[in-house]
Amino acid sequence: MVSCRERGNERPGLRLACCCLSIGLMTAMAGCGNHPRSVEHVDVSGQVFFEGSPLPGGQVSFVAVNGGFAAPGIIDENGHYQIRAPVGEVEIGVSNRMLQGNGGLGGGGGPEGMSPRQKKAKGQPVQRVKGRWVNIPAAYADPHTSGLKYTVKPGPQTYDIKLSASGPPPAGAPGS
Repeated sequence: MVSCRERGNERPGLRLACCCLSIGLMTAMAGCGNHPRSVEHVDVSGQVFFEGSPLPGGQVSFVAVNGGFAAPGIIDENGHYQIRAPVGEVEIGVSNRMLQGNGGLGGGGGPEGMSPRQKKAKGQPVQRVKGRWVNIPAAYADPHTSGLKYTVKPGPQTYDIKLSASGPPPAGAPGS
């Protein structure tokens, strides 16, 4: 048997320390990796109203305030939507820009962030936005500027979204 000293390696303690340090770093990195967090999602349904009338089509998105999880959904021609939303406080965005100038045949990226072509390639149903464009304030499209917030609780629930022609209240205003 050849000893460490005969091979020219006179520091077996250093080798052991480096090995332990490497194992410790790998363990720490495994614990800090980009593992997706599991967030509970529940069914939320309701109706979107603009100036008291149902919004005739578009998309709605719920974005978790803590964690950045998002859930998109389609608004039908009668203003109804259904979405699998993350539990907790969410900011809500509403848009119907995809209906502007195309005769009511929405398209674009679709509610799940994939184009219709990508969905078809993956064998998923292609769900197009249908309805009629209504000139709602652009600030409603971005969940961070819409002024629309809601706390999603565990279990199925109903939440109606009300939009105004004057747009969301300015940031910091009472009720915002």
